[in-house]
Amino acid sequence: MLHIRPVREDGASPEIQRVYADIKQTFGIELVPLVFQYIAGFQEYFFYVWEKIKQNVQSDFFVHSTGEVISFSRETIPHIYHPSRAALSFVDTLHPEERNHIGETVSQLERVNANLFLITIGMREGLKGIDIGKHLLKDKTEEITIAEEVFDQFINNNIMRQNLREQQELQGASKMLAPLFGASNLMISRYPEFFGKIAEEMDHLVRTEFYLSTRVGLERLGILTVNNLAYPLGTSYRELAQFAARKPYFDELLYILSETFPTTFPRLVLTTGLMHTVMQIKGNNLVVQ
Repeated sequence: MLHIRPVREDGASPEIQRVYADIKQTFGIELVPLVFQYIAGFQEYFFYVWEKIKQNVQSDFFVHSTGEVISFSRETIPHIYHPSRAALSFVDTLHPEERNHIGETVSQLERVNANLFLITIGMREGLKGIDIGKHLLKDKTEEITIAEEVFDQFINNNIMRQNLREQQELQGASKMLAPLFGASNLMISRYPEFFGKIAEEMDHLVRTEFYLSTRVGLERLGILTVNNLAYPLGTSYRELAQFAARKPYFDELLYILSETFPTTFPRLVLTTGLMHTVMQIKGNNLVVQ
């Protein structure tokens, strides 16, 4: 099992909390992505690598590249995915206010996942050629799978909750629509159902060869991008070892940076692409935009 644990915001040192605040401001989100919470356990490296990452994230090249990742996902998913009847029926029942707010949430997820996809791919590429150790792969597979599931819930549910807080201003409209939908909190109540439908749709899609080939294409785009970043990412083995090699469980940090997160984000990027596709359903038909 993994020994390293994420450094939660409420338990972080003042120095780490200051960097967390910078991360949230830079990405325009209210919660610190889990990948940074794991790196924060190696404080000196965390401070060093965040400055390198931030420099890239704020560059025009990176902003343009995240847009290309989102476009790739949006353009390819409609060609490999056909919404189920359950998805068609669900979206067709959404009120325009519900549809608009879920669409805003999807746009946030697309942007965050595209950013973190490029960052984690860049970290992996910086560590390529390092022998992490087959024993780690054997001993940690179960724990890493759990970590991926937890991360998936973390990023989606917390951005969802961020948007739900913003919905408080819509409560008046929600009450006016109650006679039509039978509940005064209709805009809030449909979020869990939406994410549940998406999970079911992805479960079927990931089993297809079309998905696998699309994922390969997405990773190629990511590698091409990170090889041309405007600034060094600061994730070579030499840099990582300089700051973190003497810390306990350094090998576990290597593993999650080279294996866990880089394999998680291609799926999350394509998941948000599927979300966008589902939200284009109108009148039980898929409208590709």
